[in-house]
Amino acid sequence: MRPSLRLLGVTTDVGLPDGANLGLVLRPTPWIRVNASGGTNSASLGFRGGFTAIPQWFWHVGPSVTFEAGYFRVGNVNGILRSFFQVPAWMKDYAQQAGYTYYNFHLGIEFGRRNITGFIHVGGSYIDGTVRTPHSVTIAPAAGTTSTDPAQFILGQDAKVTVLTFSAKAGVIVYFGGP
Repeated sequence: MRPSLRLLGVTTDVGLPDGANLGLVLRPTPWIRVNASGGTNSASLGFRGGFTAIPQWFWHVGPSVTFEAGYFRVGNVNGILRSFFQVPAWMKDYAQQAGYTYYNFHLGIEFGRRNITGFIHVGGSYIDGTVRTPHSVTIAPAAGTTSTDPAQFILGQDAKVTVLTFSAKAGVIVYFGGP
């Protein structure tokens, strides 16, 4: 007799644009998993929900297809930008806050099956976000340039950002309860 699978689990994962998340998993069948998670992208808190289909297990390894949707509130991104990029001086004032909604489509591989499952997912994400500025920023030519009529740009409105990009994440699920 084949042992029955546990229905509930706790998951943790890290990825882009997902950030770091901790959540709950419901596994109603051996080949479907539904999740709800909360987490952070280092600038703000957010949440995510989705489902994974695992069409076939080969011993304790299986391919997977995952669809997810998530949201991160508007948060201060200056520290994050400076950590990873050399941010132009004019942008430090402008790109101070950002928030986004994202949709993931990932193909992956699942390891383990009964009590613990590890996973690696890669694919694409559609990101729809807003970059907010608390005040107008004037971008003028650098000092020492000569021009009879120097161009200036005044950025005073929130910017809408839409991106289709590569994404990936890795994590683990620990199942509990049941037989």
